[in-house]
Amino acid sequence: MQDIQELSRVYQKLISQLITDNIEGLTFYVKQEAFSHMTISAAFWHGDLYWNIWNKDGSKFAPHPRLSHDEFIVEGVHFNDDDTSKQLKAIYDKWNQATADDDGEEDDEGEDLFSRLIRQSHEALAAAFHSDTVTQQLMTILVQNPNFEAAKFNQVIRVEDPDGQFEFNFLDITGNNINQK
Repeated sequence: MQDIQELSRVYQKLISQLITDNIEGLTFYVKQEAFSHMTISAAFWHGDLYWNIWNKDGSKFAPHPRLSHDEFIVEGVHFNDDDTSKQLKAIYDKWNQATADDDGEEDDEGEDLFSRLIRQSHEALAAAFHSDTVTQQLMTILVQNPNFEAAKFNQVIRVEDPDGQFEFNFLDITGNNINQK
């Protein structure tokens, strides 16, 4: 349906820009001792990306004066007019049309089109987070937390399916191998 490399490149541009635009807030929450992890998910059927910052159980964040850690970033591609958002919107629109026209049949692996697109969108999102650009941007922020260990990158950054069809961190199964294809 969609080339994962192409989608990953679009996500990489968008995520890099989101990090740049929100670096002050990301740094504010990440450097706190209460910081546990971040979750990032894509909901192509709504045209949204969700980025949440989580605190450790039993800990509370010192609140930011303007930004909440809960749904820290909600990026709606339908509301932005930049080129990257337009590219992602076009992909999402094509997928929404394909799922509307779908007859619900499963492929050879027993996966229907909607599930396959959820999987592919999160694989591409994970590949974008594994890119050198995004990883370096995040590492610059993460190292400011005294408890962060670089070897545990996939524990503090999680690309997850918002509806729970896939119960794992896509960063654990998707890596530079997609970017190298």
